[in-house]
Amino acid sequence: MSVDAIIKPRLVADGLRPEDGVDDMTHISDIDVHGINTNLRVRFNRDQIYTFTGTILVAVNPYKSLPIYERDMVQKYRGVKMGVEKPHIYATAEAAFLNIQSGDQNQSCVISGESGAGKTETTKFILQYLCSVTAGSDESGDLMATSNWVERQILETNTILEAFGNAKTIRNDNSSRFGKFMQVCFDDQCHIKGSVIQEYLLEQSRITHQALDERNYHVFYQLLKGGSKEQFLLEDMRSYKYLNQSGCYDLPDHDDASDYEELRMAMTVLQIDDEIVDGIFALISAVLYIGNLEFEDIDGESIRLTANDKKIIPRIATLLGLVDVSVEEVVTTRQIVVRGNVTTIPYKFVDAVENQHAMAKALYSRTFTWLVDQINQTTNPGAFTQKFIGVLDIFGFE
Repeated sequence: MSVDAIIKPRLVADGLRPEDGVDDMTHISDIDVHGINTNLRVRFNRDQIYTFTGTILVAVNPYKSLPIYERDMVQKYRGVKMGVEKPHIYATAEAAFLNIQSGDQNQSCVISGESGAGKTETTKFILQYLCSVTAGSDESGDLMATSNWVERQILETNTILEAFGNAKTIRNDNSSRFGKFMQVCFDDQCHIKGSVIQEYLLEQSRITHQALDERNYHVFYQLLKGGSKEQFLLEDMRSYKYLNQSGCYDLPDHDDASDYEELRMAMTVLQIDDEIVDGIFALISAVLYIGNLEFEDIDGESIRLTANDKKIIPRIATLLGLVDVSVEEVVTTRQIVVRGNVTTIPYKFVDAVENQHAMAKALYSRTFTWLVDQINQTTNPGAFTQKFIGVLDIFGFE
């Protein structure tokens, strides 16, 4: 009798076949790529989107809301070792938290997958779980909602980072266009004391160009839908070249105006002054106007501003707090220094367009970096940097 003839009947009897949708695929001894796909498909059709492979958690994006992230689910996984309960992102987060509590070895959760796999949401679920379990319990022993101000600040960082670093692609309405490593830091009693974020590789090309049916970064649309038209000199979004290339302006079942208000609230929670917040949104508006500059070629050797450019320059200057002539000089000429002598050279048309896009990218990307630095200053854990759980979300770039 063959080994398969002996083993397979037992697997069938125990329900350990891919066709049965097994919780942990390491329990399936006769497994291959087809078996893995079958097991995941069976579970997905039951709305069981999580599956263990040992300590690895496989998640299949359901592209719909599921009632599996409520507070009672946090209570269910609190203090429970991995594998006791059904597969869940909370089980993975709890395993990391238990290891932090029981030893001095730091933990990291590596979140990988292609664009649209659900990495951004998974990162948020891990942070929400950690903030909930460290918030303490009420008199009945039930876990309380997040109440610690530092914990709320950590959760609100996602609102800011998603607005400035996420965009709609053809595969995902909320795709992260940057990578990040976030360290959630604890004291000796395993209470959250702060966090540190490192950001990587913001996709700068998206600021100036988008593919068909994609969008620029969310914050542009949030500002145009929810911001003050008079204060930020806003126009119809279809009039901006940095937004009208793809023909996509709205997200289905999504309110950019409401997101704008949530973004401003998140900035307040992260202790960014209202004056600076207004300055940031004025800069975002200026980036859009920079994209509308056209220029007129003169004999292939220099350029001059068009009539429309002369209307745009004062707006850019006002939004950036500069004088008109300074902005005009920056977009039409460059300076070189030779032996201490400064020479001003007019841009050729192609160079002017490249400089235009480079300005927009520099203004936006440096604003993004400044925001990350500001977040880190606000959520600075101080001396408590030795014990942490790291969450790495960097894979998925096409």
